[in-house]
Amino acid sequence: MEEYSDAELLAAAGQGNGDAFGVLFRRHVRPITGYAVRRCDNADDVADLVSDTFMIALDAAHRYVAQTDTALPWLFGIARRVHTRQRRRAKSFLRLVSKNTNAQLSYAAEETAAIESAIDAARAANEMREAMKRLSTGEREVLELVAIEGLTPSEAAEALDLTPNAARLKLSRARRTMQRLLRDELHPSFEQEVGGAY
Repeated sequence: MEEYSDAELLAAAGQGNGDAFGVLFRRHVRPITGYAVRRCDNADDVADLVSDTFMIALDAAHRYVAQTDTALPWLFGIARRVHTRQRRRAKSFLRLVSKNTNAQLSYAAEETAAIESAIDAARAANEMREAMKRLSTGEREVLELVAIEGLTPSEAAEALDLTPNAARLKLSRARRTMQRLLRDELHPSFEQEVGGAY
């Protein structure tokens, strides 16, 4: 079954073939896990996002319509929706805890140390993140799927339910904005350092 296309695997899975879905899972679990790791706050949330994504994919396998050679954009689209639901649930939970206990969640000393280490490690990429925050949500999502997740613009379009032209336009605007922000606002000396190459 390893030689089957994603569409063939999903068609077989939709008819109850667990082996076919196992092949699809092994083929794409790594990039979906990477997507989850970059967006979730802890390992439990990563596991939930990945498992929920593949469970939804299994339930919807019989409805899958191939738009590209790979089902990965479709899976990223599912993961994106699962993550959005996760964030909503987490916010609701925190509001509920705060309202009913008059307390905020706190961390043990070792958890605090781990969180502080993670924050320190993340500062190395702070300028890039700051620039990305200034992008529109649509531009940021396309840029993340192409630059971080490795999708083509057409595959990102499928994941985000856009036309390929709309995804390419958003990607182009995102790249121009990022270049301008990193050069002019966050690194005013950048142009001098690279000899005006931009």
